[in-house]
Amino acid sequence: MGDDNGDADEAPRACVRIDRSFLIGACEVTHEQFRRFAPDFSAGYYGKLHNRADDQGMGLNAPAQPVVRVSWDQAMAFCRWLSKRTNLRVTLPTEAQWEWACRAGTNSPLNYGGPSTNFSKVANLADRSYARKNVTGGVEHLDPAGRALADTRFSDGHSVTAPVGRYRPNAWGLFDMHGNAAEWTRTTYHRYPYRDAADATGAANRKVVRGGSFFDRPDRCRSALRTSYPKWRRIFNVGFRVVCETNTPDSATRGKAK
Repeated sequence: MGDDNGDADEAPRACVRIDRSFLIGACEVTHEQFRRFAPDFSAGYYGKLHNRADDQGMGLNAPAQPVVRVSWDQAMAFCRWLSKRTNLRVTLPTEAQWEWACRAGTNSPLNYGGPSTNFSKVANLADRSYARKNVTGGVEHLDPAGRALADTRFSDGHSVTAPVGRYRPNAWGLFDMHGNAAEWTRTTYHRYPYRDAADATGAANRKVVRGGSFFDRPDRCRSALRTSYPKWRRIFNVGFRVVCETNTPDSATRGKAK
C-alpha cells in the first residue's frame, strides 16, 4: 500500500498483510440506513453550489445519497448499534483494508486508471458540472478551492453526492470507492512507514479518511491518497462504509495490500 510518487505521507510504499477475512459494504452507508439509527439526522445542504440564486444550496440529504457530515464518533456508534442488531462484528475498515478493497488487485493510481482517465462512468468527482457558475443573492459565488480545481474535461452528471451505486463498480463489485463521499477509516493517522499499531481504535487523535469525494479532482481521489480529521469533526463531504470481520484468521482469504 502507499505510493512513492504521491504525497509525502504516502511513502514509503509497503507490503502489508491482512490476516483476517472480512466483508466490506458494496456501497457507502446511506441516509436512509443511518436514520434507522439516528432518525432526526440531517446533513443539510452544500451551500457553495446552487440551483437558483435564492436557494439554500444543493441537497445532501436524500435517502439514497451517502450520509455525510457524520463524525467518526457517530460512524462508530452506528457500527456498534448495527453489531447489536445483527450479532455480527461490524466496524469501520482499517486503512489497509480500505486500500486493498479499493485497489481490487490494481496498481494504477485509481482502480480504473490514472488521473487523466475519463471518470464520467466510474466515479463522482469534481467535474464540469461542479465547475459551473452559481449565483446567490445576485453575487457570483466564488469557490477557488473547489471549482478552480475541477476537471472540466468530463461530466459525471452530479454536482454533489449521487445516490450510491450509480457508477460502475471496481473489479470486486464495490461502488464509489473513488469519489462521491470520502470515507472514515478506523485507523489513527500516523505518517508512514506503515505499522499495525496505527490501527488502534481507541486513540483520540486524527482518523484517516480515504477515497476523495465529489469535491475532489481525480488526483485527490487516488487509491493511496490519505487525509485526516479529528474524530469529532463533521465534514460536508465525508461519510463511511462498514466492514464485518471474522473472529479468526482465515488463511484462504489472506491478502496483501500494496
